[in-house]
Amino acid sequence: MTTTTKHSTRRQLQTANATAEQARARNNVLRERFPPRSAEDWWPTTTQSSDEVLRRLTAPPFLPAANATRAGRRRGVTKILHWLSSLPGDTWQQRWKASRAEDIPGADWTDLPLRFLRQSGPSPSYERVDLTSGLLMLACGDVIRPDLAWMLTRTHKHLAPVMAEIRDPEGFARLAQAAESGPVSARGEATIAATRIAMLLACKGGSIADITVGDCVELVDTLRRVHVRGGQRKVDFYLRLRALGVFPEDAPATIRAFGLAAGRLSIEELVDRYPIQCRPVRDLIVDYLRERQPSLDYTSLDAVSRTLAGLFWTRIEALSPGIDFLRLPPALARAWKTGIATKKRTTTGPDGTAVEIASPRLNAKDELIRVRAFYLDIAHWAAEEPARWAPWVVPCPISDEEISKAKDRKHRKARMDQRTRERLPVLPVLTDTADRRRRAAAELLAAAERTRPGDLIPDTAGALRRAVAPKAAGHLIWAEETSTGRRRNLTHEETEAFWAFAATEVLRLTGIRNEELLELSHHSITEYRLPSTGEVVPLLQVAPLQDRQRTAPAGQPGTGGHPFHHRPPPARKQPRDPAGDLLRRPRAGLEPADAPAVPTRYRHRTPRLHSDRPPQAPAQHAGHHEPDRCWRRTARLLPARLPQNLRDRSHHERPATAHRASALRASEP
Repeated sequence: MTTTTKHSTRRQLQTANATAEQARARNNVLRERFPPRSAEDWWPTTTQSSDEVLRRLTAPPFLPAANATRAGRRRGVTKILHWLSSLPGDTWQQRWKASRAEDIPGADWTDLPLRFLRQSGPSPSYERVDLTSGLLMLACGDVIRPDLAWMLTRTHKHLAPVMAEIRDPEGFARLAQAAESGPVSARGEATIAATRIAMLLACKGGSIADITVGDCVELVDTLRRVHVRGGQRKVDFYLRLRALGVFPEDAPATIRAFGLAAGRLSIEELVDRYPIQCRPVRDLIVDYLRERQPSLDYTSLDAVSRTLAGLFWTRIEALSPGIDFLRLPPALARAWKTGIATKKRTTTGPDGTAVEIASPRLNAKDELIRVRAFYLDIAHWAAEEPARWAPWVVPCPISDEEISKAKDRKHRKARMDQRTRERLPVLPVLTDTADRRRRAAAELLAAAERTRPGDLIPDTAGALRRAVAPKAAGHLIWAEETSTGRRRNLTHEETEAFWAFAATEVLRLTGIRNEELLELSHHSITEYRLPSTGEVVPLLQVAPLQDRQRTAPAGQPGTGGHPFHHRPPPARKQPRDPAGDLLRRPRAGLEPADAPAVPTRYRHRTPRLHSDRPPQAPAQHAGHHEPDRCWRRTARLLPARLPQNLRDRSHHERPATAHRASALRASEP
């Protein structure tokens, strides 16, 4: 008698399913040890009169170089001070809080002062731009300190540059110097980190040296509450501040030590992220996820909960309010499938208005598969636990044909080919640009090496000067721009330019994959000398990524199910020239019969799948060859791996294998 044992539901571990409150409770000690600076209502600059504030914000270092920018900032400061003067409060900070502008997220806060200015008198042009510039000057001049959460709802393109000129030039210069010494690919993260730091100065006051660990923790907490995404960019500014030595020595190495990673949510919390109205269906989804939890990792469990609770039942309730059963009418099922076939996102158009854009959902079949598994699993479990699952057994609204991926695979291949066709015409531009960049970086580095520290680098039109860097590593050459004073690591720029050129050329000339490119070394390059001309042909040998070992199926005689290596095919008799090189015979129908034999060139061969038949097993039918040998991929560095017909133009003596059959058919009478 055979019995089937079903997996029992495991009890959730609190350590593995900690909520955000539990994660923060485990780190209360660190938070009490590094508290944030408290918000202040009084400081000297916020108590100045309107004339004093205007006089200070229109004098150096608050004066930009452009006259138009200077005039716009002056108009903006004047208008905001005029608006705030009409509000109650003893300081500008109290009047700013009384305006309730922070209750309006984004850039719509300007409607409040605009309404007041229109009622007070004639409104000049560019009012909204002037108000934004005026608020920037008041925040950088430490006249007002906006709320941190409100600041995160707005974009701050000029906050970090203006704060670097006005508040803390030395601190931001150190921050920029640390960013210049890093990789070029991290420049975007460095800009975001500088904006986060400038935001802390605007909301907390002081300079970069006054920022505390608690301020960074408060900023990341607010980021998680205001912004859903962000990843590493949310905490990168903490790492940069710690590298500058702003924090004490006992500060944690990473901000994640404060429990900002809230941990794994429980199954109930995963489902309750979505507003499900029907309580029985919500409990059913929770029970289903709990039943599948032992066999799924957390990421998969999260994906299934998003599909069932978010994309499936929440949308079903939106289409049919009050529904409380899983048997979907055909019209409702069709409407739901049509809805999830596309996804909608809101973006800002050229005129500043919100535009909703719909695009196809590429993983729609995966979502349908999860919902179909939900119905079929319940029907299967009902045979073992009818009291628990039988009331929910209904026909599945998704058929096998609807989840077939054969056509999707063809569409994916078509999209890949289309991307290749779109990018192929600009390939020469890419290679030329990489080559010019490499040559320019090498020439600049060579010129800087011949220049004494402190002197202008020749052939740069006086734009670069070799930097005096006594503490820099001896193998690094630094230069600084004479106009801005920004430092550049010329050694790092030359290295990056060379390897970008090398990677581009290897991929272009060989056609190997990125994974295979990363496995290359100097041992992969060999040479072949042509016996006729003595020309040296460079060869690049690429080890295949596939495993060469195969496991024989169990039960086959003589194998025992152990791994084995396929034997190479029997050696074929082929003529050789006096030097020992293999000779290639002329091909019928493609070359003259009296064509001389020439040395065989190495050709790129893709490893083929091996037969599962072990070497000891006899051939099943006549003409069965030995399993193919796992060839080592060999590709010539020159010429490039172009399309087959183009490659044969440069090597007309060897037609392409892919066109051999068509050429034979064309030669037939």
